[in-house]
Amino acid sequence: MKKTKAPGQTPSPANSFNSDKVGGSSRQTYIFVSMALDMSWRLALVVWVPIIGGFELDKRWSTTPLLTIVGIVVATAGVALVMRRTLQVANKLAPVSKESRS
Repeated sequence: MKKTKAPGQTPSPANSFNSDKVGGSSRQTYIFVSMALDMSWRLALVVWVPIIGGFELDKRWSTTPLLTIVGIVVATAGVALVMRRTLQVANKLAPVSKESRS
């Protein structure tokens, strides 16, 4: 009967998977959720303030619908800026793949 050499270290559950990947995954989820919440309140402000402001100024100065339309245009530009900035921050935080490290 042949004798086989015993492994130097017995495998444990902690060594059976890549613990960095699991920790990184939960960290990435946390970053995604926090960025989504941050972007959502910014978008809400950027959209509602100019539109409601334009509507209220239209009522006060009887210029309906001129300032409401201006508010919509300002809100659209603001949405584009918020999205651009959020994407820039997300790209800076993007994880580096293993293939690009080599």
